[in-house]
Amino acid sequence: MIFVLPFASRALSLPTGVAGAWIGTSEFADAAGIAAAQAYGGFAGKFPGIAGTADQAVQAFTLVKVVGRDVWIGIWAVALAIVSTTRWERQSAGSAPDAREIWRRFPKFVLGFFITSAIVTAATASYSLAQYNTIASPGFIAPVKDLRTWCFIFCFLSIGLTTRFRDLAAAGRKPLIAFTAGVAVNVILGYVLSVHVFGWHWETLGQ
Repeated sequence: MIFVLPFASRALSLPTGVAGAWIGTSEFADAAGIAAAQAYGGFAGKFPGIAGTADQAVQAFTLVKVVGRDVWIGIWAVALAIVSTTRWERQSAGSAPDAREIWRRFPKFVLGFFITSAIVTAATASYSLAQYNTIASPGFIAPVKDLRTWCFIFCFLSIGLTTRFRDLAAAGRKPLIAFTAGVAVNVILGYVLSVHVFGWHWETLGQ
């Protein structure tokens, strides 16, 4: 997906903001999506027919994937944890639900999103947009982004090193088919929404 989406967007001559939004609806991983959005943003000004700036691709991706999708992970995770412990497993095991089990299943990294957002908001609340761009962004936001990038690198490197394809193959074809179907739905629906429904918004993002 890191390689396919940028080149598919280039073949369709999508504006950078529109392509970034499409990547944001299609990619499952933040690091992979950022890489794809940055790759397509690099096409701006280098290939005819690709309108927009490199920043628009990353900004649109961030709004769709990080704000629009990742923030909801915590909400849905809590809802599904409550349902699974109070309904599904209670019916199968006949045991009472345990609140600690809900907390155990909650993805703790979501708290990091909210804490980081609160810190950045509190630290820059008194800044104007010009001050934010000239003072806060290079001196405060940029180091945080660099730290995030390295954390993503080591995270996905660790995932790759611990991946065992033999164990994945033992699960059979059904999980692969289900995941592939999910990807196909995301790509197609994301394209329709990003290009044909809200394309006007993403094309003029930041203008």
